[in-house]
Amino acid sequence: MMPDGQQEPRVCLVATHTAPALGWGGIAENTARLARAWAAAGRPFALCVSDGSEGPSLTAAAVARHLGLPSGGGPGGEAEVPIHLYRAWGWKRWGFGPGALPALYRACRDAERVYVNGVATWPTSLAVLVCRWLGRPYAVAVHGGLMPGHVDHIRRRKPLKWLFYRLITLPGLRAARAVHATAAVEADGVRALLPGARVVDIPNALDPADWPPLPPRTPDGGRVLCYIGRLSPEKGILPFLRLWLEERGPRDRLIVAGSGGGEYGAAVERLAADADGAVELCGYVDHAGLLDALARSDLVVLPSGLGEGGVRENFGYAVIEGMATGRPALVNRGMAWDGLEAEGAGLLFDPDPQSARAAIRRALALAPDELAAMAAAARRVVERDYRLEVVAERVWRMVTER
Repeated sequence: MMPDGQQEPRVCLVATHTAPALGWGGIAENTARLARAWAAAGRPFALCVSDGSEGPSLTAAAVARHLGLPSGGGPGGEAEVPIHLYRAWGWKRWGFGPGALPALYRACRDAERVYVNGVATWPTSLAVLVCRWLGRPYAVAVHGGLMPGHVDHIRRRKPLKWLFYRLITLPGLRAARAVHATAAVEADGVRALLPGARVVDIPNALDPADWPPLPPRTPDGGRVLCYIGRLSPEKGILPFLRLWLEERGPRDRLIVAGSGGGEYGAAVERLAADADGAVELCGYVDHAGLLDALARSDLVVLPSGLGEGGVRENFGYAVIEGMATGRPALVNRGMAWDGLEAEGAGLLFDPDPQSARAAIRRALALAPDELAAMAAAARRVVERDYRLEVVAERVWRMVTER
């Protein structure tokens, strides 16, 4: 119940993908985690997503099982969680499918508030249009879609997409009751592009119980870094890999857990093949595989923003996942992690080769006691700032406030 005795408003959570879909990264995981937390708290909401996956197409039953969602009222008073799942055709990465419109219409019609988790894809753009047509109050999480480097790249290189932004995305964000940013740097970018928009800064989160602290890796005279994410330009892994190969010692190794196609992914694979076994390409791995990769590592790395164009991530789930297990982070400045070094939980570098080289050398030279202190600090930061139940409650309040 609301504090004034009124019933809580029904919410529709809209996203392009949700876990357990394979290959879609942080927003799909974020959608799943929010849904799990809201269901556990008994919040009245529905979920509307595509069935798109790099593996078999999702079913509503599979989504419910993965998220632990009740299909109806449970003995503990859990809320019923309708799942509106439509078929993704062709461009599955963007959640394209003609069934999106009727699914979104039904889901948003039956809701009193809508939370659109993402921008500029087929279902998220349609959801905003449907909300405006129905007069439904809505909030939008931009998830890096308005980062300055990203917007500048679209303006210069993708005129048709920039036209889409101008005609659909930006007007929809201006009409939103709230724009959800996951870091201060992202919030500043939204305000610069949309003066007057109400921007709420709430980070992504995880359940620390899903990412238990791992014991330190057995020393072997080398240092092992772990990269988790897609092999794509905004992640910065290709230029980082080149620099790391030049700086590494004979016992140092790099684990790459993620997939990606095109020339960028092929370039990463070529470098790895010529590294005499120093680079381990795992491809896409599930939760157990990520824990195994982190257990065999000393630090988690996210070099997003390193490379040409200034395109970068806003947050990076891999950072808090690694930190939760007790793996300090080696990250580029300009995301959510600029305070990490002051917390003693990782190392930062500027988005240029010289600074990245220096940070790599620092990481490779860490003494065991320094690494252990960083590991403990990393876990503390996650438990303090990124606990799922706390963050999910903040998102709920943002969406439902009257």
